[in-house]
Amino acid sequence: MSLKPKPHKTLNLSPPSLLALGFLGFIVFGTLLLKLPIANNGHVSWMDALFTATSAVTITGLSVLNIHESFTLFGQVIILLLIQSGGLGFMTFAILAALSLSPKIGLKQQMMAQDSLGQTSLSKVTFVAKGVVTYTLLFELIGIVILTCAFTPAFGFARGLYYAIFYSISSFNNAGFSLFNNSLMGFQNNYVCLLYTSPSPRDQSEWG
Repeated sequence: MSLKPKPHKTLNLSPPSLLALGFLGFIVFGTLLLKLPIANNGHVSWMDALFTATSAVTITGLSVLNIHESFTLFGQVIILLLIQSGGLGFMTFAILAALSLSPKIGLKQQMMAQDSLGQTSLSKVTFVAKGVVTYTLLFELIGIVILTCAFTPAFGFARGLYYAIFYSISSFNNAGFSLFNNSLMGFQNNYVCLLYTSPSPRDQSEWG
């Protein structure tokens, strides 16, 4: 009598469902990290951590806490990584990871990748995914250089560079998070800072 292995059940998820689960995973993981003792000042509730992680991943920029006072440097870096993850998109990471680990992915995975990025061929999917990451990092690097020049006179090079990294990523992804109590009101006359952080006309129309 031979024992036949039971077939493995697989979940047939559509690209929107996979995308939603991916973002949910980022949110849950981010919430757990923000609740770690090394990530906050000890007065951040689970609901606050969940709200902050959700806002960062979905790049809405809403916050019920003062980011600078409520979270440590580690927590602020976690928020920054969540913003970057949400801005680039879960599917971008998934597609690049799949292509790098296995150049010949299956037909189902190809169709999912094409559908998620709105392309008609796998080569275009690869081009778009790599282009998104490349140009995002390029423009964020430019922003870091610009904002470092704006922040260094006020905070010194080390702190100015950190603020530049945070605001460059937050601004490029239109996240709206701030490390200052008054946002960037203190730099309202600093045209170097405003050059990069000001929203585009499309963003302004969305804000009403």
